Amino acid sequence: MIGGRVGNWFVEAQIGDGPGGPVYAARGYDDPARRAAVKVFPAATDPAFLDRFAGELLALQRLDHPNIARTFDSGTHAGRAYVASELAPGTDLARQLETGRLTWREVLAVAVEAARALKHGHNRNLLHRDLKPAHLVRAPDGTVRLVGYGLAKVFPPPLDPGRPLGSASYLPPETAGGKPPTRRSDLYALGGVLYTLLTGRPPFAAATLVELTHKHCYALPERPRMLAPDVPLELDEFVCTLLAKEPTRRPASAGAVLDELERIRGKLERQGEAVTFPPKLKPDTAEAPALPASLGGIDPDPEAPRPKLRWVWLWPIPAVLVAVALGYSLWPRGDDFDDDAVRDVVAAGVKPVVRSDAERGFRRGLALAEAGEAEAARRAWLAVTAGFGGVESEAKWVGLAKAGLAALERRGPGARPDRRAFDAALARAKELPPAERTAALDALAELVRDDPAALEAVRAAR
Repeated sequence: MIGGRVGNWFVEAQIGDGPGGPVYAARGYDDPARRAAVKVFPAATDPAFLDRFAGELLALQRLDHPNIARTFDSGTHAGRAYVASELAPGTDLARQLETGRLTWREVLAVAVEAARALKHGHNRNLLHRDLKPAHLVRAPDGTVRLVGYGLAKVFPPPLDPGRPLGSASYLPPETAGGKPPTRRSDLYALGGVLYTLLTGRPPFAAATLVELTHKHCYALPERPRMLAPDVPLELDEFVCTLLAKEPTRRPASAGAVLDELERIRGKLERQGEAVTFPPKLKPDTAEAPALPASLGGIDPDPEAPRPKLRWVWLWPIPAVLVAVALGYSLWPRGDDFDDDAVRDVVAAGVKPVVRSDAERGFRRGLALAEAGEAEAARRAWLAVTAGFGGVESEAKWVGLAKAGLAALERRGPGARPDRRAFDAALARAKELPPAERTAALDALAELVRDDPAALEAVRAAR
């Protein structure tokens, strides 16, 4: 390949080799002064794919923003698809992380430039789909550019259990659950990238892809300030908001992200911190008409109305969800417990914005109670009452946890869970080949980690 021609490009040297294929530095065949990064993908023989490939890459060529590496052209060569993009000079942030985490001021600057790039792409109904530190390149002049924009739709990164987890470290929960990505999916990945830049590690660590996917869907990461105490509280909360499991809890758009970053800058400056954002290199772009799916467009992602609260009764602890959702000042005590009053309060809703570790502990217990894991919920709430009982600012969450414990106590021990599906899954896992069996058993162990008997059954199956 080196020294040969690929489309309109003369290949000079290999500069990368990712899961999707090698990347080469190349110069224009007819214009030697023109430079490009040419990524060569696996063999492409499906006519339907080739038609779709041409349309989707044509859409990517419409992106024109100083914070996005441009896509020049694409095609096939010797039966393999290729994409020629702008050769962005500089160092990608994954490599920069090898020397240590970034300062919070640097991360704020990266967030601004990444959000500007996403706003430009989203305004053209194009998602990045594979945002990670390796896809942000800092040029010698300090400008940050997104590379690989939109290519994951054409060539999804392989989620192979045998490969490094890479892109899966920033996988949005809804995508992991099989739902199509939206603009908010890119914002979740952006939150994961900012978390990594602030702390020096991704939000979740896991030994297997199954475990990592489960954590994206169900686990809460440690707050950035717990790993990097110098991070301002406002930035810490902002990153946690981007990492919300429910997409509607994240900012509605990249424009909303930029607005929030401006608010954070203003608040920090009022506190005496000097914060400088990168200058805009070109005016913001207006909304563009939606592209059809055949040309790489996506469905609009409007702000969906918040769903109305519906009653879900869990037996044998139906009152837990009612009791623990009540505001601290209105908690009934002792014999004054009034189900009707509780229903009125819960119907008004409780704003689920996590602002402290005590609240996180309370909400973790609530989630466990919703899943029928009464004993695990009890442990979570006991930890809140024991750890934050003397902290005045956390009195509300301590009170909520105590009320949850009281509700559990009144309802007595939970019923034995129905293990028929678990037994069937365990039997199936035993019949799988070794590698698949290990992954399946790891997943089952994660799901039943609070049930000693079930966990012992998984261990015995190994």
